[in-house]
Amino acid sequence: MPTIIALDVSLSMTRPVPIPGSGSSSGSNAGASDDGLTYGQLAVHGINAILDYLTKHSRMEFVSLIIYSSMLEVLVDFTRDYDAIRQALHKIDHYDKTNLEAALVAVNNMFKTHWGSQNYCQIIFVTDCGVGMGPSSLKNTIINLQNCKVQAGPAGVGGLKIPVSDNQWVGFSYPSKLTFMCLGNLADLSFKFGTKLYQQLLDVSGQNGQIFIPKLKSLSIEDPIVEEGDDSGGRQMNRRCIQDIFENMCEQNYKQFEATLRCGGYFRLEGAIIIWPAPLPYTAKDLLGAETTRIISRKLEVCGFISLSDIGSPMSVSRHLILPRCDGDKRLSAKDSNLTAEEKLENDIKGFYAKPDGASGGGDDDDGHSGGDGTRESVCVMLHGALKVENMAALVLLNDNWYGFIYSYADGKKKSNLMLNVLPPGNDVVPWLGDLRYLGNLDDAFPGENPSFPIKADKRSYSQNIVVWIRQAGLQSDIQKVLRHAKKLPEKTQHFYKELNRIRRAALSLGFIELLEGLAHIFEREAAMLGPSSSPDCSIQLKHAANELRKPSNRDLKAVIQAMPTKYNQVG
Repeated sequence: MPTIIALDVSLSMTRPVPIPGSGSSSGSNAGASDDGLTYGQLAVHGINAILDYLTKHSRMEFVSLIIYSSMLEVLVDFTRDYDAIRQALHKIDHYDKTNLEAALVAVNNMFKTHWGSQNYCQIIFVTDCGVGMGPSSLKNTIINLQNCKVQAGPAGVGGLKIPVSDNQWVGFSYPSKLTFMCLGNLADLSFKFGTKLYQQLLDVSGQNGQIFIPKLKSLSIEDPIVEEGDDSGGRQMNRRCIQDIFENMCEQNYKQFEATLRCGGYFRLEGAIIIWPAPLPYTAKDLLGAETTRIISRKLEVCGFISLSDIGSPMSVSRHLILPRCDGDKRLSAKDSNLTAEEKLENDIKGFYAKPDGASGGGDDDDGHSGGDGTRESVCVMLHGALKVENMAALVLLNDNWYGFIYSYADGKKKSNLMLNVLPPGNDVVPWLGDLRYLGNLDDAFPGENPSFPIKADKRSYSQNIVVWIRQAGLQSDIQKVLRHAKKLPEKTQHFYKELNRIRRAALSLGFIELLEGLAHIFEREAAMLGPSSSPDCSIQLKHAANELRKPSNRDLKAVIQAMPTKYNQVG
C-alpha cells in the first residue's frame, strides 16, 4: 500500500505561527521552545511523526515525498529507506503560490506510472490550507468538478464523455484515500474558509478522504486542550498538538488487520497473524445493480491443501503478506465473553496438553499455556515450511462462501514469505477446480475413477503459438525473425513462410492491416539491398512475399501464402 506525502512549500508556509497573548509565567516558560516556529517547520515535524510511526508499526510501506507550490518536484521516489526522506526534509526550499489542482494531477500520473491502476494508495497533503489565486485557485477547481458532474448526468448515464484537459483533475482512477493535514487555527478566518473549501473538494470529487485539524493546546495547566470546533484564539499551535493529529491520522489510516489463523481438526493449531496490507472491503454488483459489500473475517480457517500446479493462475481480488503477530500472539482466553462453549472447552483442552510434565499450576499463564512466546508453536512458521517443501497451497475460508489460497512466495532468491491470494467471493470462482465446497481427498474417489486432477481436455480450443504485441519490442522481434530466415534462403524457405503466415494471421485478427503493407515495403527494401553473396532465391522469394501480402485474396484468415517454386529450392 504505497504512500505519497505531498508537502506545501508555498510562501505562506514560511509564516511564523501566531503566539497568543502572554499568560502566566509558567505558560510562557513551557512554550519557549515553540516560539518562532513557522508552519513549514511544524509540517516537517508532522512528517517525521509519520515516518516514526511507520518505522515502528509498518516498515514495509513504500513512501514517496514530493513538494508542491505552482510546480511539483519529487524529492524522494518510492522507497522504504525512511532516513533518506528525513534527510530530504532538511533541504526544502519555498517557492511561490499554491496550486493544488496541478499537484493532484501530477500525483495521479506519478502513481499510475509506478504502480498502475489496481493498487491502493494513501495520499497525504500537508498544508496550511492555501486556496491559491486566479484560474488555478481551489475554488475554480471545485467549479470545474461540479460542471463535469452536471454534464455527465447522474452516475454518468449514457456513457457521456466529458473532454478533460491534461491540467484538470477529476478524481483518482485507482483506489485511494486522500488526506489533508491542515495546519492552522480556526480562529483565523482565512484558514477556516480554506478548510471549508478543502472539505468541499472531497465532497464534490467523491474521493475517499478526510481532513485533520489540530486540537490547539494551551500552555497553562488549567486549560490544556480546546476542541476542533472552538474558534477561540487563546491557544497556541505547537509541536505537541501537531504530533497528536499526525499520530491520530496514522492510527486510522495504517491500522493493522489482525486475525487468527486456524489449521487442523478438533485439536486445532491457531495463531495470531497480521495481514498486510489490510484487505479492503469487496463491493460487488448483481444484475439489478444492487451493491453488496463484504469484508474478510477475523478468523481464517484452513480447509485443505492442493498442489500449486493444480491451482494455476486464477483471477484474484488482491494479494497480501501474512506475518506472525508477535505482540498479540495470545491464545483466546476462556474468560473471553465472545467465545462459544465449544471454543472454551477447546481452549481448556489445549491448555492442559500444552503443560510440560510435572509443571505446577502456579507457573502457567492465565489462559492455561505455559512458557514464553519463544516456546510456543507458530502456525505461520509451520505452514510456511510445509507449503514450501511440498510445493502446495492451503485453501482458506475467509468468510461465508469466500475463499483464498495461502502459499509460499519468494520475491528473491534469499527470502520467501507466506502470501494470501484472495479470490472473488463465491464457491465456483476457479473453473478448472469446480465447486470448492466439494473438493476432497484422493482416498474419497470411487473405485475405477480417474485419479488425475484437474481434468485436462484432449484437444485445446486455442493455438499454442500465441502472438503477443502488447509492447513495441514484441512486434519488432517477430519481424526481425522473419528477416533472419529470409537471409538464409533457400535453406530456411519453410521457416520463412511459416513465420510470415503466423504474423499475417495475427495482424488480420487484430485488424492491423497496415502491418501487411509495411512488411511488403520492408521485403522490397531488403531485396534491393542484398549483397552479391546472397542466393538469387532470396530476392525472388522476398519480392514474391511482398506481392502476395498486397493481394486482396490473402486478406482471408484461411488463406496461406505459399513459396514460389524455383530451381534454387525443393518446393513443389
